[in-house]
Amino acid sequence: MPSPFIRALVKVLRTSHQYRLSAVVEMANLSPQVRETLTQYYSGRCWPLLQQAQFSKLRAVGPWLFGSRPGSDVSAQYDFQWQLEQGAPGAVSGWIVSALPAAELARHLSQANTVTGPDGHAYLLRYHTSAALQVLDTYRESPGVSEWLAPIHYWWAPVAHPHKKLWVQITGGDQPQALQVPPITLGEHCWAALAGDPLSYQLAELLKQEPSCPALSAVCHGTRVDLIQHYLDQAREQGLDREQDLISFVLLMARDADQLSESPAWQEAITATREQRTHLIENVQRCLRKKD
Repeated sequence: MPSPFIRALVKVLRTSHQYRLSAVVEMANLSPQVRETLTQYYSGRCWPLLQQAQFSKLRAVGPWLFGSRPGSDVSAQYDFQWQLEQGAPGAVSGWIVSALPAAELARHLSQANTVTGPDGHAYLLRYHTSAALQVLDTYRESPGVSEWLAPIHYWWAPVAHPHKKLWVQITGGDQPQALQVPPITLGEHCWAALAGDPLSYQLAELLKQEPSCPALSAVCHGTRVDLIQHYLDQAREQGLDREQDLISFVLLMARDADQLSESPAWQEAITATREQRTHLIENVQRCLRKKD
């Protein structure tokens, strides 16, 4: 049975014969041989998104847009989705439905490669990641962002989760033509949100070769950051705010999330940490001893 994401994707494509499916592929996640195979197979239907001259050396390993064949019906576009997932395993970072032809869409999206930060300097923006897309969606009133999203009907990006594949859906302006995007300028709050949680990056580096956390060490850096952020968000939602407790929460969940989530002793330890301001790791040990 198709996943909820695939069912939603097909449902959208059926609403208009003008809609076309495209995919953003992170070429750096693929070997040179696979990259060459993909670009040859999809020749004439794939375009680098780092189109500016200053990014020429990064172009081959940057994000690319792959488009379904012009004139494809819904069934053919479904086949395109399946085939590309198989041909670029772990590298598809987004699916886009738009009435704008894919070649024009690639040129349009590339206008967001360079943005202006709060300090007035220019920066390269990796806008195609799920984290960045969600921030841009939140701050779409920032100069240039709504115009940039205008040709998008829906954009789905994968969200890291320890047990299943989830997708976040971003809604654009659903306009069938490209727009001249004014310079995208990011304010302080948007910039801070894009920068992310420094703790997630620190832990991602520390745990990249940690044998006791195979769920984190076996994935790429970006996915590891996202998974750690997922655990940090869970910890903060449960009222934990001290750094040492947040780190302990991530480590424990990365090692044994299934068992802990179902354990009354785990919930008791979190409650004690939050209410008594004692250390999580000590509370976990105490609650587990009491259980035995």
